[in-house]
Amino acid sequence: MAGVIQKIRDKAGWAVLLIGISLLIFILTDLLQSNAFIRETLWGRSDVVARIGEEEIRYAEYNELYERARRNQGNPDDPLVEEQIRGAVWQQVLSDHLYQQEAAAAGLQVSDAEVYEMFVSDNPHPLVMQVFSQGEQTYSKDRVKQILSQAETNPQLAQQVREFEDYLVQVRLREKYDALLKAAAYVPAPLAAYQNQLDNTSLNFAYLAVSYSAVADSLVPVSERDVKRYYDQHKNFYAIKEPERTLRYIAIFKEPSGADTAAALERISALKEAFAKAEDDSAFGAANSDMAIDYSFRRWPDLPAEIRDSVRYSGQVIGPYLTDRGYAIAKVDTLAKDTQPVYRLRHIMIAKGLDSVAARKKADSLYRVLRPEKFAEAANQFSDDWQTKFSSGELGWYSASGRFGQEFYKALAKAPVGKLYGVIASDQGYHIVEVQEREDRQARVVVIVKEILPSNQTIAQLRHKAQQIAREAKSSLDDAAQKFGVNVRISPTIRPSAPSVPALAGTRELIQWAFDNKAGAISGVLETTNAFVIAQIISASNPPYKKWEEVRDQIEPKARNGLKAEYIRRRLEGKGSSLEALKEAYGAGAYVSRAENALYGGVAVPGIGMEPKVLGAAAALQPNQLSPIIEGENGVYVLQLLEKKVPEPANDAMARSYAAGQTTTQANLLTGRFIEAQKERLEVEDRRYLFGF
Repeated sequence: MAGVIQKIRDKAGWAVLLIGISLLIFILTDLLQSNAFIRETLWGRSDVVARIGEEEIRYAEYNELYERARRNQGNPDDPLVEEQIRGAVWQQVLSDHLYQQEAAAAGLQVSDAEVYEMFVSDNPHPLVMQVFSQGEQTYSKDRVKQILSQAETNPQLAQQVREFEDYLVQVRLREKYDALLKAAAYVPAPLAAYQNQLDNTSLNFAYLAVSYSAVADSLVPVSERDVKRYYDQHKNFYAIKEPERTLRYIAIFKEPSGADTAAALERISALKEAFAKAEDDSAFGAANSDMAIDYSFRRWPDLPAEIRDSVRYSGQVIGPYLTDRGYAIAKVDTLAKDTQPVYRLRHIMIAKGLDSVAARKKADSLYRVLRPEKFAEAANQFSDDWQTKFSSGELGWYSASGRFGQEFYKALAKAPVGKLYGVIASDQGYHIVEVQEREDRQARVVVIVKEILPSNQTIAQLRHKAQQIAREAKSSLDDAAQKFGVNVRISPTIRPSAPSVPALAGTRELIQWAFDNKAGAISGVLETTNAFVIAQIISASNPPYKKWEEVRDQIEPKARNGLKAEYIRRRLEGKGSSLEALKEAYGAGAYVSRAENALYGGVAVPGIGMEPKVLGAAAALQPNQLSPIIEGENGVYVLQLLEKKVPEPANDAMARSYAAGQTTTQANLLTGRFIEAQKERLEVEDRRYLFGF
């Protein structure tokens, strides 16, 4: 027995070690599973699409919302619609989670009874009224109850109702929380009156100015150290909250070839004879057109010029003619007379103003002496209609719904075509007109369009060209562009929240590549909906700050202006007790001027521009007092206050009115800025770009 015990003792060290290792493995496993950063570092990308505070939005959840939005959209394959869906889903998810968190903290809830009342009550929610008032049907409480009852036995309808209920709950939570935010806004009447008085305080002051542009760059050389110092001192201006990329890229657009254009013309031409013989024009058009058919009557000016210029009789087939989408043929289904003709005209208007009698006399006098060849010149000189004044008075086609009212429109019926006519009165003034065309025809025209699209063969050729460019671009994008005679484009800054690239559609693959790689990387062929792209990342910034090298071009001029401000200050300090003395002491480049009626609550200084420091310094001065030297945005200034006009204090009624207005403004600001404030507070992490969203 003693020997066995001794053996156990000898092995105890190994047992303790094994137990320790097991505990360590257990702890590490738990840590790795609970820590997203470590998990992603060791095992690759996670399924987290976004983090909103402590909440993680996972791929399955987000993709379900995205696919639901696509199902509810009529044409999800359209690249523009796809981009809109992506943006809308993200904004909805972000808004819902931000409001949910705050609403929960505030104890706000939406009960089942409340949801039911939103559907069927004497005061249903506007969204419910909108959804259940489609077409000619209006909202009916009984009809909504019937639909809700049917949903109990219809799974598909039940799913739609549940989705709509979920959406209504989110909307109501937001409404409740917004109401709380608005109720928190309050500006006391005395404070509102003081703010109004401050904003409307008028300042007259003289100033000495030395513009930074008046100092030669050679006098203040900027070193690398100066630029870095400026960056360190102003680093917060270059803070970013999400990754950013800027690209240089070559785009080989999927454009149709000459053969594709000829094929479209051949297809549309082959339809012309059958179209002429068709008995049901709309059915034939719908069956053969690549675009939706418009079978409504249209006013003559609303018809394409190719049709207007060619129409002779009903049943006529016009074309083929080229449109912005492809080749078209049009059949005149019906010609009719419009009860309300339209007029193409130009006019000169003398506004009634405060003295309508004098305005009428002026219009009469002008009409008596006006000659048709001088109409454009007279309109530019005398007309008070600012929408047409500088376009020779051209109103274009004018209808019964025009902005000068029914009496003006009715008077046009008496105006001869091609001659001056006047004077016509309207609510706005007195008009001299020249009717250039009168048109009372309308037509129902069926248009068949065959789009000019690149064929599979064309797409293959373009892809092959892009692949050739990509091989050359591995060493130099510019050399490849020069060899193949294509342009290198530069994108604006791309962010996950704004991932679009000008002229490109369906950029999911391009965006994923851009955010998966670092500055300097050159891609292979990346395909978008409308192009093959070879891209190079020229800058890649990641939170929290842009690198100083990336913003050097922005920083250097500002750093130089800072050095110029020091240079100017040294030449001015202690050199005089008046503006003129300082001007003489500085010499060439300094000037003295005046700013009249500068409002403290304004945004600019008359004669100077956007210089908030100047406004603030002027308001703090006493009459005739000189300011310290002010380093502004555009130059260095010294001020002397000449006069400060402070409005009379508001009476109680006016103070309450100011308070009501400012309280409303603050309430709107609180609700309007909620999303951005919450995003910053919760440090929202948007990772949609990693998943092609």
